[in-house]
Amino acid sequence: MKIKNNAILIAAICSLGAFCGAQTTTQKEISAPGDISKLDKAAEKMPEHPIAPKEYRKPESYVPKLYKLNLQQISDAYSADTMKRGQETYARVMKMIDEGKWKANGESIDKHKCPEWFIDAKFGIFVDWGLWSVASWAPKREKRAMYPDWYEYRMYSDYDSKSPFWGFRSYHIKNWGEDFQRDHFIPLFKAEKFDAKNLVEIFKDCGAKYVVPFTKHHSGFCLWPSSYTLRDVGDMGPRRDIAGELVDECRKNGLKFGFYFSTHEWEYPMLDDSGKLKRWFMAKPADYTPDMEYKASGKIAVKDFIKEYSIPQAVEFIDKYDPDILWYDFDWMDFAKNLGTYELSAYFYNKNEGRKEVAVNDRYGRGEPAEIAGKFKKHRPRTWLRTVRGDFFTDEFGDTSENIDPAKYHPWEACRGISQSYGNNWQDNAENVITSKEFISMFADMVARGGNLLLLINLDGQGAIPEIQKERLLDIGKWLKRYGEAIYGTRIIEPFATEHVSYTRSKDGKTAYAIIKNPAEKVELAITPLDGSKIREIESAKSISWSLKDANNPSKGIVVELPSELANSELPIALRLKIAQ
Repeated sequence: MKIKNNAILIAAICSLGAFCGAQTTTQKEISAPGDISKLDKAAEKMPEHPIAPKEYRKPESYVPKLYKLNLQQISDAYSADTMKRGQETYARVMKMIDEGKWKANGESIDKHKCPEWFIDAKFGIFVDWGLWSVASWAPKREKRAMYPDWYEYRMYSDYDSKSPFWGFRSYHIKNWGEDFQRDHFIPLFKAEKFDAKNLVEIFKDCGAKYVVPFTKHHSGFCLWPSSYTLRDVGDMGPRRDIAGELVDECRKNGLKFGFYFSTHEWEYPMLDDSGKLKRWFMAKPADYTPDMEYKASGKIAVKDFIKEYSIPQAVEFIDKYDPDILWYDFDWMDFAKNLGTYELSAYFYNKNEGRKEVAVNDRYGRGEPAEIAGKFKKHRPRTWLRTVRGDFFTDEFGDTSENIDPAKYHPWEACRGISQSYGNNWQDNAENVITSKEFISMFADMVARGGNLLLLINLDGQGAIPEIQKERLLDIGKWLKRYGEAIYGTRIIEPFATEHVSYTRSKDGKTAYAIIKNPAEKVELAITPLDGSKIREIESAKSISWSLKDANNPSKGIVVELPSELANSELPIALRLKIAQ
């Protein structure tokens, strides 16, 4: 049956009540961020979630509305052309791979090396901003990460009394109303305060070397005008090219730019061989359900999600914006061989071969048994290829730290924020936001262990950077102007990072750096400089007194004596030690 009137359809859905209340699909269908953890014990009653500030709850005058066309109307108008263009793009991709150096398989991908500019950069900005930012909320947790950027998915369930998301739906009803659906957020996502020029100036001032915005998160809403969907900033919401504005400003300021791309989406409309609407739900085929009209509005149905939509859409972005980094996500839902990530990486490498050096992260998808055997034991069994394959590995609030071993060095990147939140959270405050000292110490430890920091910046609903995040960024920028020599372009040196000191070295191996996280009058260092050489504080170049801990055994390290102005520093300081001629 063809659906001819969108308003009638939605009214009919809501009158049934089945899709406007609790979520119809069980949470067991997906293992999402935070889902695997439980509270210590079951709560006795539904939590009393708060009333959000005015800007993070339903506006009094707002009448929720959806896109002007329903999924059937969109399919009738756009599917045939979209599938044709998708097939042509996929054929072009495969032709380049057939003729190029890099092939669409793990063996070939593993031969690609992480570019030196990425290893030298050390500091990037992860702009976590999208439809979820309009709500900007996740339940508070004392420890572990919180994921406001999954609000659009979790708003349909109260979960259970032992879940960290207990009462999620009740919060949504309290602040947005029972009939307020996922895609009702889209018209409210106007980007009224988004200023790419101002943001990139802040990112540059804080010392960042690359920027990775959430260009397409799991709901499929794109921050660029994509020809493969109507669910984008060109056809909905801001009606402007957010990604393009950021790319232009990054290039003007000498910053590298990354393409964040969710390899799957929560829901996607599909067509069967007879042209009937179906759906792609969490990497599995399923029947069409009416709730897709307000969870996947603007999407153009295709027959092959990967070859006619996902790969062509990513290629469209790569061709248009020429990113330096390809940053996959949503990798745990399917095997890499099914996600198109090998084809995309091979295309990305071949397109840039001999032209510029590019990098791809490790979120390819699930690995074959032989690829992941024995890789994940300490934390919990995994089936993904994170920390197994990629130019650089990724760690998200410590989720792969078991496999980040500087003694077995592979470039890696920690993605986390100054708070626990992935995505803006209006509840973040001084209590759960790390101090500037903690921030710098954490960053120094990551660099000492061979990693980069991809720092989450969570813009608010209209695209402004919260003041407390801006303060931390500017603090680290001031520190890096003083001590960046000990960070940028450095390499690892044992003992890497200890409780009080983080160690790095220059590329030529002649200089070591000691980043003292807790300055005091006397500090023990595990690295001994050349006999007769001087230790200097980086910013002032002042000579620092030092002596061997054991005159008969120089390998046991030294003790440095800091002058009072350094010993009393509230922030870490950095020393330069000559260790080779």
